[in-house]
Amino acid sequence: MIDLLERADPARDANPDFIRLRAKVDERIHRPTAKPGIRRPWLNAAIAFGAVSAIVALVAILRLQQPSIYAPRLDGLSEVPGIEDVVKLASGGVQTAAVDGDTIWVVTALANLLQRISAVSGDLEMTYAIDSHVEGVVVGGGYVWLLGYDNGGEVLRFDSSLGNVDLRLPLGGAPAHGAVWFADNLWVSNDQGQLQRISANGEILETSVGELKGAGLGYLWVNDPSTGLISSVGTNGTRGEIVIPTFEGLDTMSGNGVRSVIEAGGRLWLLDGVFPWGTNLSVFDPATGELESFGGTTFGLLAIVEFEGSLWITSHTDHLLIRVDPETGKVTRFPVPGKAGGVFVADSSLWVSLSHPGSLVRVDPAAMLEAGDIVVDDWARFPHRLLCTGDPAGPRVILEPNSWIEYGSWSVIQAQLSAQGFLVCANGFVDGDATPAERAAAPDEGLTEAGISGPYVLVAAVDGVHSARLFAEGRSDIAGVVLVDPIPIGFGDFYDELLPDLDGHPPWADLEEAVAGDLGDTPLVVIGHDPTAVFLSRKFIEGAGAEAATTLNRYWREGLEFYSGLSTNSRPLEAETTGLDYVLWDRPDLVVAAVIEILTNP
Repeated sequence: MIDLLERADPARDANPDFIRLRAKVDERIHRPTAKPGIRRPWLNAAIAFGAVSAIVALVAILRLQQPSIYAPRLDGLSEVPGIEDVVKLASGGVQTAAVDGDTIWVVTALANLLQRISAVSGDLEMTYAIDSHVEGVVVGGGYVWLLGYDNGGEVLRFDSSLGNVDLRLPLGGAPAHGAVWFADNLWVSNDQGQLQRISANGEILETSVGELKGAGLGYLWVNDPSTGLISSVGTNGTRGEIVIPTFEGLDTMSGNGVRSVIEAGGRLWLLDGVFPWGTNLSVFDPATGELESFGGTTFGLLAIVEFEGSLWITSHTDHLLIRVDPETGKVTRFPVPGKAGGVFVADSSLWVSLSHPGSLVRVDPAAMLEAGDIVVDDWARFPHRLLCTGDPAGPRVILEPNSWIEYGSWSVIQAQLSAQGFLVCANGFVDGDATPAERAAAPDEGLTEAGISGPYVLVAAVDGVHSARLFAEGRSDIAGVVLVDPIPIGFGDFYDELLPDLDGHPPWADLEEAVAGDLGDTPLVVIGHDPTAVFLSRKFIEGAGAEAATTLNRYWREGLEFYSGLSTNSRPLEAETTGLDYVLWDRPDLVVAAVIEILTNP
């Protein structure tokens, strides 16, 4: 069975343990599971046939296969304020980039692809398959240098004239993005505390052994965070040292210290910590020797660049592009249409790479600032966040995300609704242990403090439907509800049954049937995914088996029927050519149209 799954699964190399898990799933299909005491009839039938196995297929197969088979629709991305050109790339993992004149090289990590884009025309000129897991890219000496994690850490030299990798150099440690081209040499730092100097012909000229840690430090390498020592590499190849005083913000939970440094306004701006959760922005003034934490940004800070006098930082976790004025310290956050990766300057323009949906976008900062229309940017009650944009006098729309994709995932939908005169508030809750009740209370409190009263149209995705239903419970100010691919009740029971050795299903999966009632005659639109793109797709059937695929599809379909039955004034929709959790990216137009329909034809 394992051999069969290995042949069928295009994502097999990414996670061998997953293949063994799915073999266990196949065995469980034919072993009936005792049904829980409280279950609706439509769930009983699914349980009796082994829906536990189907849930595993849902979480594992789709999340792991998707990077290799998902072809995103980019409709609507260019409608986000400040987004100019949109270049379609492969999806799957963080997109890191390097600039060589008018050429942009982008690595799609999980898809093992190197892509060449013209910064002038915005055209994707060529895509190359790379036989290695690569997460970093540097240009220099007439070559493209790729930072790989296979074989204990290696550098791959890519010859663009030949279109292939012509040299592999073992590093003896993971490079972790820590590479730059200076003085006709490639300088690479690895996680073993080494700084290596490599010539263009692929010879390792020097290895400096020390306590170097961290990654992605541009022209700087950080030493042990307990000492705050940074080694700089000058354009002539010499090394210098800067001592930065330490404070609690630099000594992160992993102890990896600074991960990215740039110079702006005569000061050093540092991203410290470990992606995605431990990142903070700090600023060091060499003239005074003072280091201070720069708050008010977000989690998951991944990359930083200076452009037209401002610092621009991407948040991979929150789907944000953040502007920092280095003179005044003002912070402005902009939702971007995807999981932001790299940010860089090419052809005198600011570019951001998005790992999901896979794309490269050219940003017009002036247009983004002018059209931001940020009405509320609430961070005072962390970890709750509330970002409201649009017309303060317009109809109110509340967006409740799926727990694992955060509030920036609504960026396209929020931008389109805001542009049409609505006041749109995207809710966010970083705390992964938050229950649906806690998630429901947070926006209620935030909206009250901001003075944003109803009536509201609630829009919720996947497991966000639980907290949205609780938010609507007993209220008279709900004008309508849109549920996007809602996860069926009972997911937690399946989770516990399948993995009894763990500590139980996560709190966000908890919602007993009796907790939230029906919606009466409140206008309701339920948008589900196309089953042929998910459970009934060829890839899914090959990986999980036809029996499990059919069972899970029936389980999910009946779940959609249950949600449609919550209101006597409901309408079901199906999002064609989309995958699970991806309706927000593939078909934002359906969500926007549903909201407008509710408000214009209640």
